[in-house]
Amino acid sequence: MFPIILGTAKFGTYTSQEESYSVLDGFLEMGGRRIDTANNYAVWYPDGKGGESETVLGEWLKTKSRSDVEVMSKIGAQSVDGFTYDKLDGLSPGNIMRSIDDCLSRLQTDYIDVLYAHVDDESTPLLDTWRTLSSLVEQGTVKSLGISNYKEPRVLELVDVIKENGLEPFRYAQYRYTLLSPNIDAKFGPQIVMNEHLFGVLKHLEFRPEIIGYSPLIDGAYELSPDELPEDYDNLLNAIMVEELQIQAEESQTTTSALVLKTIADYGVTPVTAASTIHRLRDNLKLLI
Repeated sequence: MFPIILGTAKFGTYTSQEESYSVLDGFLEMGGRRIDTANNYAVWYPDGKGGESETVLGEWLKTKSRSDVEVMSKIGAQSVDGFTYDKLDGLSPGNIMRSIDDCLSRLQTDYIDVLYAHVDDESTPLLDTWRTLSSLVEQGTVKSLGISNYKEPRVLELVDVIKENGLEPFRYAQYRYTLLSPNIDAKFGPQIVMNEHLFGVLKHLEFRPEIIGYSPLIDGAYELSPDELPEDYDNLLNAIMVEELQIQAEESQTTTSALVLKTIADYGVTPVTAASTIHRLRDNLKLLI
């Protein structure tokens, strides 16, 4: 299987429709087929409402054979006020059904290959959430399920709920992940950073979900000076690591980003990576294709 999933969070907002199509077409030409989106992409963009990424993908999908593309979308993390992540729309049965109908409409398809519970909704019983998601698989509206940003205790609780009630297992688990360790006081809102312990727990689950890491390149940080790391990752150990990676990449005549993605993939985590141009995407994937 192609070792990279294409992230499309900025499509239709930061990245124009024309640029988005170019990246999508190039990704397919390189052998990729799995495309990651969500119903709240990109609510954080000025004037963004969420759904822009799915809308662009839907228009593009009309020009392709649907079976050639695997669409992976997410629900449950739409900002209620449209500005903050203090309150999300969640994973109640009613909101799941409303959200999936809207996703299908924007994507202009009658099924989604993988549907993630985007952020854990602790106000809704896991049984209610997972029974509803499982019904979508039974109907054929969704092919497989995934979780994203669930803390370890809730992952284990969910596994028990699924097994005790004969529900659909989750086949994918997606978390924030890169080679650098964030500062201890870093805050990523509802996003959960996957550490080594959580990785080990996921790796040994009975369901054997594919472990997926988003934001692996930290918006291009590996190509910048080690002195210019983002605030959440700005520390001496990370600066040293970036410098060493850049030296290694130069010696291998590749980009640091390509080296990072290859290292992550070899470790057993499938990266979700984004690019605003096809040239940048090819550079990032040069060690994997």
